[in-house]
Parts: sequence; structure tokens; C-alpha cells
Amino acid sequence: MKFFLSVALLLLQLTLTEAQDCKAYIPFEKGTISEMTNYDKKGKVVGIVTQHVSQVESKGNTTTFTVHQNFEDPKSKEELVENEMTFKCIDGEFYIDMNGYIDKKQMEAYEGMEVKLSMDEISIPSSYKIGENLKDGYIKMEVNGGPFPINMTVNVVNRLIVAEEELTTPAGTFDCVKISQDIVTKSIVNIKISSVEWYAEGVGVVKTETIKKGKLIGYSELTKFKKP
Repeated sequence: MKFFLSVALLLLQLTLTEAQDCKAYIPFEKGTISEMTNYDKKGKVVGIVTQHVSQVESKGNTTTFTVHQNFEDPKSKEELVENEMTFKCIDGEFYIDMNGYIDKKQMEAYEGMEVKLSMDEISIPSSYKIGENLKDGYIKMEVNGGPFPINMTVNVVNRLIVAEEELTTPAGTFDCVKISQDIVTKSIVNIKISSVEWYAEGVGVVKTETIKKGKLIGYSELTKFKKP
């Protein structure tokens, strides 16, 4: 009996260790609030995204982080656009919700229609090397019920670990992993842009730069970060 109990405790300990080994590039604590400010290429504010970690749940080798987002356009008097995203740590891998690559205002235009989403999530491993290529991902949207069917696929490809850097924003100074990638949207018109993103463990995205044809077209940075 003692032998079986010891084995059970050992298995439980191994499971917990695997979950803890995952580096979560998202706030660890429920109630954490962060703010990302979006700028155009000239540094003018074009939008603000407020994020609130509404739930953190661990089960077996998986930890799930639910994040509620509010999108605000400084020029618009319309109500905030809201969204909810889910991030996961599974067996030492941090998975990013691909819903973040779909424009929320665009989704509102399809209200009342049949919308089908399918995806393969991108991820960041706990252990990596500078210069390492990361797994590609995609999100596909099929819309029916309108004048004509709409199909759109956003592919996130050529993902590369560029460097580890210390980055300072109005929210503080953070140790980050820098990742570059290409984002290819295939629909009626195909569009390709590139982005560079800086992630900090326990924080999330600290800064992003969006590039098209070699030129910066906009950027975002963390402007507020408050733990409960």
C-alpha cells in the first residue's frame, strides 16, 4: 500500500513539475491589468488595448489563462470593442490564441451570419536557442449567410528567435525574448506584413513593430502594468 502511495505521489510531483516548467508569456495572477498603446509610424496614438486577466486555472499538465480585452479608438465616440482570448501552458510550451490575428471590428460586421473558425496555434517553448525557428500557425475564417461566402486565412510563418533583450517602456523595464515573423493574409486580396515582438515572462507582449516592404508602419508598447 505504501509503495502504491509513493508512486502516486511521485507521478503527481512530476505532473506539477512539468506544468511549472512552462514559461508563461502572460501575467501569472488573476486580476492583473495591462495596457498596450498603439502608434502609427510617426508616433501618434491610434488605439489603446486594455487587458484584464479574468481567470487562471491549472489542471494536470495544463494552465489556462483567460484574458478580457477592451479596444479603444481615441478618435471614435463609439462603444469599446471587447474580446476574450485564451492562452495555455502545456508540457513546457506556451500557446498563443490565434484569435488575436482577426480584426474585431471586422468580426462585428458578420454578426448574424454563420462564422466558422479553425486554427493551429503558434507557441513559444520554455527552452530555446537564439536563431531557432519556431512552429508556424494559422487561423481560418469561413463566413456564410451573407450575399456571398467569405473565406480568409491568416498564416503566421517564418517565426524566428532573434535575441534576448532588456526593454524599457512607460510600464517599466523587462527582460524579453525577441521574435520576428511574417503574417500573410489570404482573402480577396492577399497581404503580407512582418512583425517583431518582444515577450516577457509573467507579463506578455511588451512591444511590437509592424513592417511592410521593409518600412515601419506602426508599433505598440506596454504603457501600464498593474498586479492585483
